[in-house]
Amino acid sequence: MKLKEWQKVLLGLLAIIVISFVVDRCVGFLFEKAYKNSKYGIFHRQEYCLHDSKDEILILGSSRAAHHYVPQIFTDSIGMSCYNCGSDGQCIYYQYGILSSYIERGDIPKVVLLEVMNTDAVISNGATFSLDAAVDRLAPNYGEYQEIDSLLLLKGWKERVKLFSKCYQYNSKAVQLIKCNFIPWPESKGYEAVFGELPDTTTLKAAKTKRDEVIDKQKLIYVNKLIRACKNNNIKLFFIESPNYSISTSSGIKTLKRIAVENSVPFFDYRNFPAFMHPAYFKDEGHLNDKGAHFYSSVVAGDLKSILKSNTILKTDI
Repeated sequence: MKLKEWQKVLLGLLAIIVISFVVDRCVGFLFEKAYKNSKYGIFHRQEYCLHDSKDEILILGSSRAAHHYVPQIFTDSIGMSCYNCGSDGQCIYYQYGILSSYIERGDIPKVVLLEVMNTDAVISNGATFSLDAAVDRLAPNYGEYQEIDSLLLLKGWKERVKLFSKCYQYNSKAVQLIKCNFIPWPESKGYEAVFGELPDTTTLKAAKTKRDEVIDKQKLIYVNKLIRACKNNNIKLFFIESPNYSISTSSGIKTLKRIAVENSVPFFDYRNFPAFMHPAYFKDEGHLNDKGAHFYSSVVAGDLKSILKSNTILKTDI
């Protein structure tokens, strides 16, 4: 091939690279604008948690956090502002990322309630409750917080290359972005109410055990990182397992209880608390309905208030 032909090839490749870069940045800019200006749903709540929240009590966890804790009840009972940062399908990676953003920007909460699940300690084979799920959700915020960046880069150097693309950061989010900008979704300070009841004839049974469960050592690293972050910033941390209409002795929860004991973290176990074990309080076996969530939140808020007063976190009589 002659020199001029090589030059044409190289110029052609350069043009493709430049055009691809420009298109990526332009389309990515539109996605970013839609994400940052989200009015409803998961992206609106995530942006609020990452950048605007100065709330004193944070609820962290997955869907069981998002649907079980009513922040207004905690505020009315304890006298502290409260926000529910729970998010469907997420585990300890996401929870740590959210908390670290508060710490890095200096808006440090006083109390963190971490709704723990088996999936915070065991290997997840599906698309949810995994590092992949956290990376996908937090990718739009790459470059904003050091700890979130380090979390995303656990995926290796290939992920760093992919994150250079603005479009990649919003991969598979187009439909959700439309929903979060144009379709109102009722929520109250992060709390999402769900409705419906289990049939009255539903009996409390043992949950199906997964014999292939394996403790995920990397998840446990992040459990301990979250604990250290709270201790280093004088945040009162509580592990909590909310009501579940099934009986279980999962290896993951056992491991999390052991870690809590080793680190002097209070563990509130309401899983099969008798007062809540009625089908009328549950949407399904794993989630309280709105009625159950209000009852549960009032009980937890009362218990938490007593503990905080005894630990002098509450400075005034309330």
